[in-house]
Amino acid sequence: MKADLLLEKNEISLRELLFNSSDFKFSDFEAGERRYRLFYLETMIESAKVQDHIIRPLLTKKNGSVREAVSILDYSETDLLLDASKALVEGKTVVQINGEAKFYLLGTELIKERSVNIPMNERALRGSHEALNENINTNLNMMRKLIETPDLVVKFFQLGRRSKTKVAILYLNSLANEVVVAEFERRIANIDIDYVEAPGFIQELIEKKKFTLFPKVLVTERTDRINSYLMDGKIAIMTDGSPDCLIVPVSFWAFFQSPDDYQIGWLIGSAIRLLRILTFILAFSLPGIYVALVTFDPRIVPFEIALTLQSSMQYIALPPVLEAIVMLLILEILREATVRLPSPIAQTIGVVGGIVIGTVVVQANLISNMMVIVVALTGIASFNIPSYEMSSAARMLTYPFIIIASFFGLIGLEISFLLLLTHLSRLNTMGIPYFYTWFSADTVKDTLFRFPIRSLKKRPFESMAKEATRQKDPRG
Repeated sequence: MKADLLLEKNEISLRELLFNSSDFKFSDFEAGERRYRLFYLETMIESAKVQDHIIRPLLTKKNGSVREAVSILDYSETDLLLDASKALVEGKTVVQINGEAKFYLLGTELIKERSVNIPMNERALRGSHEALNENINTNLNMMRKLIETPDLVVKFFQLGRRSKTKVAILYLNSLANEVVVAEFERRIANIDIDYVEAPGFIQELIEKKKFTLFPKVLVTERTDRINSYLMDGKIAIMTDGSPDCLIVPVSFWAFFQSPDDYQIGWLIGSAIRLLRILTFILAFSLPGIYVALVTFDPRIVPFEIALTLQSSMQYIALPPVLEAIVMLLILEILREATVRLPSPIAQTIGVVGGIVIGTVVVQANLISNMMVIVVALTGIASFNIPSYEMSSAARMLTYPFIIIASFFGLIGLEISFLLLLTHLSRLNTMGIPYFYTWFSADTVKDTLFRFPIRSLKKRPFESMAKEATRQKDPRG
């Protein structure tokens, strides 16, 4: 619908398009022979900006054009009422001159945001202490400052038929693979949903429908980590209203990497990297191994340890498989409680609850002492994984391993490991192998271990970067 020459008719039309919202306001003033009307949502605009950059300049330059008078960069014109209503909900002020069937759309939105803070979910001892916040423009500003090159491409998308969520994808044009970028943009463009709240929505919508517990999109809030992945030729996805950023494509091994690995000596970094992978294996297999040993194969363990196991289980009412599942469920309940409660209370609940419950179930002969130790080690091992998504996958894998071990013992665990490796080998992300990229002689240097920087001459295989070589002569 086109704009009318009369201000009153446009005011009625805009009010109807906004369903008579109470915060829709208008203001009239005259400058010379012109009569202006400003339409705006009072909850969305910054009043000082309207006064200083719109009203005052128009009163000063009475006969000039609106474009020449106002001192606002975000300027556009339209003659459609629908465009004007969309501009209002974006925080713009719509200006009309009586007798002109045209709207001037001026950016006057009120910006309220959380200040740049330290990473809350990805702590690191060294490196940057800047984390993303909920304002996408602030996040893009931080990335532009880190990567001061015109080669950094930022493309905007609008997702959600009703939410109109602003989404930005970032990549380095000279490094990112065109085929991967085109495939990702195609998947983004094919998203048809009425509401997009967070990157988690996009993460599920762009992945192919293949059941897996393992994350195929990396989530981070650290600017230095995003920078390093962009330099590898990967793609970053940011959404307005969320401090999380998605990285694609990534391999299985990226979820065990941390910024700290590259800030310390390569020997220590390699040891810590290997420790994370070993604790990941322990996190989903240790309870199953314990159940298999005490149920089917106690003769495998040394005699002294076997006696200890037997004495600890002598008066226990529950079988080992139920012991393990019950204790793991208690651990999950405590973990969820500590996440949801305020920090001071959560710490108290976590410590006191763990001690009280552990002591009571042992004294009541419901759970053995050894099972409490096994479950505690399992929980600590899962906390050692840098990625929350991969840690959650390890915790979920624990249950099928326990059940299979209770029926088939150690042979069942061996079959479970083979099935898990087969499943991982069949996965791909954006058409690129997810697990077995470390078989490459160059890629293995930054997967199981962290080799010296001077030997990391190639970019990761899963990036499919245009320029695979990262450094040619590291010693100069």
